[in-house]
Amino acid sequence: MHQRVAAPLDRELKAPQLFDLVIFAIALFLVSFSVVMVYSTTGVISTEKFGDPLYYAKRQFLAALIGIGIMLAASRVNIELVKRLSVFALPLLLAMLLLTILPGLGDVAGGARRWVNIFGLRFQPGEFVKVLFIIFMAGYLSRHERTLSSFSVGVVKPVIVMFLTAGLFLMQPDFGSAAVLALITLCMVGTAGVRIRYFLFFGLFVSLCLVAMVFLSPYRMQRVISFLYPWADASGKGYQLIQSLIAIGIGQIAGVGLGASQQKLFFLPAAHTDFIFAVIAEELGFIGCTCVILMFLLFLWRGMKLASRYAEDTFCFSLTLGLTLLIVLPALLNIGVVTGLLPTKGMVLPLIGYGGSSLLSCLLAVGLILALARSFHKRL
Repeated sequence: MHQRVAAPLDRELKAPQLFDLVIFAIALFLVSFSVVMVYSTTGVISTEKFGDPLYYAKRQFLAALIGIGIMLAASRVNIELVKRLSVFALPLLLAMLLLTILPGLGDVAGGARRWVNIFGLRFQPGEFVKVLFIIFMAGYLSRHERTLSSFSVGVVKPVIVMFLTAGLFLMQPDFGSAAVLALITLCMVGTAGVRIRYFLFFGLFVSLCLVAMVFLSPYRMQRVISFLYPWADASGKGYQLIQSLIAIGIGQIAGVGLGASQQKLFFLPAAHTDFIFAVIAEELGFIGCTCVILMFLLFLWRGMKLASRYAEDTFCFSLTLGLTLLIVLPALLNIGVVTGLLPTKGMVLPLIGYGGSSLLSCLLAVGLILALARSFHKRL
């Protein structure tokens, strides 16, 4: 009799834990840190270009407020509803990517067609497409979990969907997003129950395709060469990496102080977007960089811990895994690029680098992870 009463009491005690407070705190910290670093990085440039030192910081702050609202709203989403609607994510994401090539809607900047301009609202659909892609793939793996051991179901169909989506990214061109989706798909498929030999084949095939796209593209090959020999063209292709390494070297242990970076003053290109980590290294040093990296690793640990709790639920497990990697994988790749460990590729540091579309999509992903945590606690 005593045990029958204790179980409901345990559930009542656990019920108030509505979401993962660690992930929530990490997201809030990184977003707040983002606004500070964007202001620190762009104060002089904003004054020079727009006569307002807060131009970029105000836009990032507004995006942060909207993003936090989206995160909180997404944390209340019914995961079962997301699962049922996941089948519609594929046509929606394909339509969103096609918007970038439509005359009058697609907007070109920096030689890339990644933006859409609708009634003066300019955003990158591709950032939200990544979230939709993960939702669709999680739904696909869940719907076919009993037949994933089949080569056609476990490998061929996911490869087709992945290449169709990645191909539209490459048309922009956006090799970074295509590579990230390929790696996330590989991880999701590999942990969903696909046979090991099929998984190895999938991994080898995707790797060969990514390598081939690098070797067959002159400008991508040039980036690899400049990564290996940056000083061979110090004022050209290797300039950005060299300036980034100089910023990191200047920072040393504790940095030169917040706001005191010299490299951000027109020396380091894309200092507030792709290379904001270099400014962090210069201003806050090894200590600041370590804190940022630890935040992402802690996020990864919490995400993987939540995914492990859904080991018996293919959809929730795959969705948690994919969304966690969507935040952490680009962060690690970005840091690898900035520190000279990987070839240069335009990729914003998630939750920190300047960019409204990136920030909103990342916070949407975080909100869905919080919804998954909430759903798990409701099942207890």
